[in-house]
Amino acid sequence: MKKIYLIFLAILLSLTFTRFSSAQEQEEGMFRAVSITPGIGFEFFSRTITWDEDQYTSKLKSSFFTFNIEFEFGKGFFFNAILGYGVPGSNYKNLTFRELPFSVKLDVGNIKGYLVGAEIKKSFIYAKDLHIDLLSQFFYYMGSKKEWEVPDLAFEGTVEGDPSWMRASIGPVFTYRGFDAFYPYLYLNLNKLWGRFKMVQTIQVLEGSENKKISGASSFGASLGSIFKLTDAFGIKTEASFIPHRDRVDFGFTVRAMYSF
Repeated sequence: MKKIYLIFLAILLSLTFTRFSSAQEQEEGMFRAVSITPGIGFEFFSRTITWDEDQYTSKLKSSFFTFNIEFEFGKGFFFNAILGYGVPGSNYKNLTFRELPFSVKLDVGNIKGYLVGAEIKKSFIYAKDLHIDLLSQFFYYMGSKKEWEVPDLAFEGTVEGDPSWMRASIGPVFTYRGFDAFYPYLYLNLNKLWGRFKMVQTIQVLEGSENKKISGASSFGASLGSIFKLTDAFGIKTEASFIPHRDRVDFGFTVRAMYSF
């Protein structure tokens, strides 16, 4: 619970900072104008991952609530800091560990965790109704350590999981701005996911550990999204993401509510 309190404290401090910065810039007029847009959101994705040197595949499903604060420096350069908490978290179903004292196949539901990320976007082309930007993203997700009892044993045994993953993407964003207050966009990107899952098993005097490396089965993605400007200051961003892999398509979606200072 202390970590949750720290997250909310960080949110309050960020909001206080943004209000203070905006007021200071308006009052002193000494610095270049900075647009500040905090927001809250929710993201979910289901993605095919590979492990054991790409011999096996399974699904990684993850969902989290996020708080973000976006800064626009000058015209067309954006930096967005993101902080999130995984609820219900990440699910690594069917991930199998074979080098412990006894083999373990994960089927334990979701594991909660914490997300830290950043987005950098730079505008390049302004046509009449079309804007083209370059967007790069990086996210680090640290799962909480979790312990389970080993079933079907004549004596007591436990396993402890410690997962984490990272995700990075980069590519162009094509935004159509011919409508009033509604801006659809297409984001084509190279999209890489990698991480690890450390498992420690203890059964009486026996103990073993194994680090399982995971990676995304595909590295190309496309996202369709839109921004709805409900007022000059308040907007909602929705996005659906698709990552093709062989005969299937992984997917995800994001929703953010944004308020501009």
